[in-house]
Amino acid sequence: MKGSTKKKRPFPVYIICFMFLYALFAFTRIKRLLSFSVENINTTNEIWIIPLVCLLLFFHRITKTYKLTLNRHNKFLSICILAYALIIIIGGFNTVSVSQYIYASLLFILPMFLFFPVTKYYYEDIGFLFKLFTATCLIYALFAIILTTNYAYFMALVGNVADDYRYYHQYRASMMIGSSITVSYYFNMTLPLCLYMFYGSKEKKWRIISALAIMVNIVATFVLLSRLATVCTILILIYNFVFVRSNKSNFIIKTVFVILVIVAVIYAFGNYDLSRLMAGFKRDSIALRLTSAKLGLYIFNQYPIFGSGMGRYFKRVYDNSYITVDGINGLIDPHNMYILVMSELGILGLIISVALFIYLFRSFSYIKEKKLRLTAYITIIAFLFDAIGGSHLFISINFAIIFWIYMGLFNAVSIRD
Repeated sequence: MKGSTKKKRPFPVYIICFMFLYALFAFTRIKRLLSFSVENINTTNEIWIIPLVCLLLFFHRITKTYKLTLNRHNKFLSICILAYALIIIIGGFNTVSVSQYIYASLLFILPMFLFFPVTKYYYEDIGFLFKLFTATCLIYALFAIILTTNYAYFMALVGNVADDYRYYHQYRASMMIGSSITVSYYFNMTLPLCLYMFYGSKEKKWRIISALAIMVNIVATFVLLSRLATVCTILILIYNFVFVRSNKSNFIIKTVFVILVIVAVIYAFGNYDLSRLMAGFKRDSIALRLTSAKLGLYIFNQYPIFGSGMGRYFKRVYDNSYITVDGINGLIDPHNMYILVMSELGILGLIISVALFIYLFRSFSYIKEKKLRLTAYITIIAFLFDAIGGSHLFISINFAIIFWIYMGLFNAVSIRD
């Protein structure tokens, strides 16, 4: 229209508000007052925060257009959730602890609902979230590195006594997302986004921020000493170097990319003890995980169709990290998502999970921008690779929240295209 000007979109303040609300209730002392209790042990506020946030997001963005789009493109995921719920209900007949069963079920199902409201965002808001998550990764990785070598200081800062000598050295500390392994897997899942911003951003400052995020991400992953996460990081870097091309001079960007990686690796090996990474996979911890995996397969053999039920054997809240089933010993966590799915949801749960990830791959194939499409692919592949050594989608609600938000973002772009 003549004389008209393009209306500038308002800054998406509501996103920051929802994130602040989530952080406030999830990570403050309010947690002790309102958290879900399992066998007299307080757990996490996310059990009721997630439904609240989903409702707020839906009410904020509800329009007829988005209703139609949501129903048309996300019907399959809704069917998967209903199928999971049906299997979980059937598995509930095997339950021993009702609170463990309910809690384990909610940990898995609730984060999936974040996929829907995130998918409803305008594309411009998604660009903002890409920047936000890249900056968050940079800050979080810096904090992970600092915390690893200064854990005693932070313990004293919050009034705790650092009575373990390991706290004064390089220590694999847990963080807000979860254990050091969980944090490593988060870095793996976010590294492709940082690389996408580095290759595709048109703003110089975000190229610099993303470059720093890549370097710090690599160092933090190495320092946290997860062997599987380190291998995954290397595979992500190789994948991006081979398949992803930049909008600008590809040779210059590739050269800078290689320099970033070399500097990060040299710094990590020059300043930290990474001997655990060099030891390979022949250690006692690996043997213990293999034993736990065998236990999970044994449970699957006992309940092959619908599984043993959520939280029946592999409890989500526990005092003892070891369990014994029919004389077979193992860890309370099989450290393998596929085995956990088979043991708790049976072969039907595994089939639904395979179908779900095939659906996500198919959905992301509609993303027109090649770099972003490849980023979506490698994000899922990195998650599935790390799932060989961790069942965090089922046991770590914070990790699951991030995963489903990322999937919703990519799906939103797919729907737009």
